[in-house]
Amino acid sequence: MAEEGDLNRNNQRLLRKTKFKGTDHLQYVWALQCERVECGHVYGANGSDFHLRRCPKCDGGAKGI
Repeated sequence: MAEEGDLNRNNQRLLRKTKFKGTDHLQYVWALQCERVECGHVYGANGSDFHLRRCPKCDGGAKGI
């Protein structure tokens, strides 16, 4: 299970769990940040999607929630 501070293979870091309900069954929205030097974009995603996420701003990933 992913935890705050974890980095996925696409250089997306889990910042924190929010109080907002996600779009996947029993999930909450997590704040993620793109760790690419030229980007740094922060967006929301279901915790269950973390391992797959790509940055929606610089890497063609799905729009954040």
